[in-house]
Amino acid sequence: MRSECEVKRVGLGLRRAVGIGMAGMIVGALTLAPLSAAANGREEDRISNERPINRAKVENLQRWVSAGHADWCKDARQVAAEELWRLAADYSGDGFEMNEVKADAISNGANGVTFEWAPLDGRALYRVTVQRFDWLLPIAKNTESMVWVPTRIEISTHE
Repeated sequence: MRSECEVKRVGLGLRRAVGIGMAGMIVGALTLAPLSAAANGREEDRISNERPINRAKVENLQRWVSAGHADWCKDARQVAAEELWRLAADYSGDGFEMNEVKADAISNGANGVTFEWAPLDGRALYRVTVQRFDWLLPIAKNTESMVWVPTRIEISTHE
């Protein structure tokens, strides 16, 4: 049986991890808000955003997932779908709506995969590239347990 002190420490650690995760999601949303606004303005044909990778945050995410939380982060399609859900107002969040740009990329063990999606009216094309990093392997213990991280967002608008 766990002592009360251990239970409190676990609870505190869990609250901190959730707080860090939420902060990361908010920062990501704020970073991409100008992208989304520009895509809706249709002033440019192509908007591209390379996302800087904060190694410490990605390692913390990997530890969180390795501890049994947020298993969806291990699925490239679901990570890309989560990014599209934040970017495109009419995206339903269903990963099956996206097309994988490179055939068999995941099954061949690639470290990067690009997915694309276009709304039914064809006014734009959204591309999300997700990657997993070899430096996460010591934390994840195997390739299948490594998290995917969005690294590039591209929006092409059509007049």
